[in-house]
Amino acid sequence: MKRKVLLIIASILMIVIGVLRGFGGMALLLKGNNLETNSPIIAGELQIKLVSSGLLLVCILLIYSAINLLRKYSRKSWNLCFIAMLLFLLGGVLNGFLLFGQPIDQGQIINIVAVLIISIFLFTGKPAITHKS
Repeated sequence: MKRKVLLIIASILMIVIGVLRGFGGMALLLKGNNLETNSPIIAGELQIKLVSSGLLLVCILLIYSAINLLRKYSRKSWNLCFIAMLLFLLGGVLNGFLLFGQPIDQGQIINIVAVLIISIFLFTGKPAITHKS
């Protein structure tokens, strides 16, 4: 039971991060270069559409994988959580490069810390996985 709680915490964190990514994607899609950020956005319209679409895709994937893990407690769901988090990190690097011209900044470091924390919860909760599929 205690191990499932760790998976629940990891899933909740993934859902929160997914929702935040979704809000960021929508804000970027709606405001484009006019979005207020610490660094000025140097991307063109096409790049902004690509980045915002990627943010929304990562949002959906994070939320889907977290809910799937909570529903099934399966190995596939557990693996999908790591794939979603990897895409979250890779997307952050790509977004930083496309939007600001710098792939790694303070925001990406926060993303790495968040993924490390979630990974710890997922690894310590792994014994609660009950199904292979």
